[in-house]
Amino acid sequence: MFLSSSASTIVIGVVVLVVLVFVIVSSITSKKAQKVEQQKRKKVVREEIKSYLAKTQNIKNIKVEYEKVYARKGAEYKYRDVFDVVVQMYEPKTNKLISVNAYEVEGITTKSGKNNYVTAWQVNGEIDLENTKRRIAIAEKKVKLTKQEKVVLKKEEKSKAVEHKIQVKEEIKNLKAEKKNQSKNDDVSAQMDKAIKATTVKFVPRRNK
Repeated sequence: MFLSSSASTIVIGVVVLVVLVFVIVSSITSKKAQKVEQQKRKKVVREEIKSYLAKTQNIKNIKVEYEKVYARKGAEYKYRDVFDVVVQMYEPKTNKLISVNAYEVEGITTKSGKNNYVTAWQVNGEIDLENTKRRIAIAEKKVKLTKQEKVVLKKEEKSKAVEHKIQVKEEIKNLKAEKKNQSKNDDVSAQMDKAIKATTVKFVPRRNK
């Protein structure tokens, strides 16, 4: 009985050890994968910012480094991946700091395949640097607001959330209207095809006797 009990204890100990090793390895692997994905995402966004600068300001051959990346929160951004991205721009040859700018960057995720999702990143535009830094500082609680400022901030957030809801509803309405028009056009096209077929005389070759 004693030997049996000892054997059971050893087996349980081995199982627990295996589980712990598995959890630790999985955690390390997951962290590494997340880090790789994060680096990949940063690279893509950096290139998008460069592309945006080239298109809008004709600024090319520039070095872009991240200063701050902050994910916006609140009701307006519940279903949107919007980031405040503060970047430092350098002259590549001299490494001289040219400017510090802030941009609104959004990730739009679409389904690709059965269980795959693809996120495309886009720069929505350049935003005010000082306001962006202040907004981030407030969100990170590095700046203390007065009661009055907090009330104003909440009102602004509610107002933005309402505006966003209206915008989304309007977009859905427009999409439905477009779909309806497309459906009507398809019906008209189908009816025209049917009418053409009905009025078309089929040519049947006659054999001369």
